[in-house]
Amino acid sequence: MDDTGILGGTLNQLGQIVKQTGKQVVKLPEEMAKDAAGQIGGQKMVASPAVSGDPEQQQWKSDEERIKFLKGLYGSKDQVSSLSPDAKKTSANPLVSSKDKPSELQEQIKTKSPEEQKKIIELRNQLHQENYYNPTFSLPKKQEERPAEKIENEKKKELQDLQKKDEKAPPPLAVVREQNKMEMFRGVAG
Repeated sequence: MDDTGILGGTLNQLGQIVKQTGKQVVKLPEEMAKDAAGQIGGQKMVASPAVSGDPEQQQWKSDEERIKFLKGLYGSKDQVSSLSPDAKKTSANPLVSSKDKPSELQEQIKTKSPEEQKKIIELRNQLHQENYYNPTFSLPKKQEERPAEKIENEKKKELQDLQKKDEKAPPPLAVVREQNKMEMFRGVAG
C-alpha cells in the first residue's frame, strides 16, 4: 500500500467536498430570497442575473435592479392591495362605506334611522369594551379577601416574623459555652 496514494485520495475527496460546500454557500442567499419572496408575495421571483451569476458578480448593475429586487422581496403597497380584499384594512366605523361589499352590521343598520344607528353603534362599542378590551388590556382588580383567608394570612405573616426574630437572636449561653469549652481550657501548651 502506498501511503501517499491514500493520503492524496483523501485530500482530493476533501477538496471536492469544500468546492461543493462553497457552491452551496454562494447559492444559499439566492434560494432564501426566492423562498421569502414566494412566502411574502405569493409568487416565485425570477432571480436577477446580478445575484445568480458567478460569485465575483455580486455587485448590482444599477440601483434600479437593486430597488426592483428589494420591492419584489419585501413587497410594495400595490402588491398588498392586489392580494385579496381580506388583506385590506377596513374602517373601524361601520357607517363608513368601504369599497368592498358592506358588512352585515352595515346592511342591518341601513334601514334604521340615524338615532337608532347611533344607539346600535354605541351599544356595539360598549359590548366591545366590556367583553374584549377591558378583560384583555386592563389589569384584573384584586378582589377583597374573605375574613377567614385574611386571618390565615395574618397568622402566616406573624409566624414568619417570629422566625426572623429567632434567627437574629443570639444562641443560648449553655450552647455558646459548650462550643467554646476547648478554647477556654487550653491546657499546658497554651
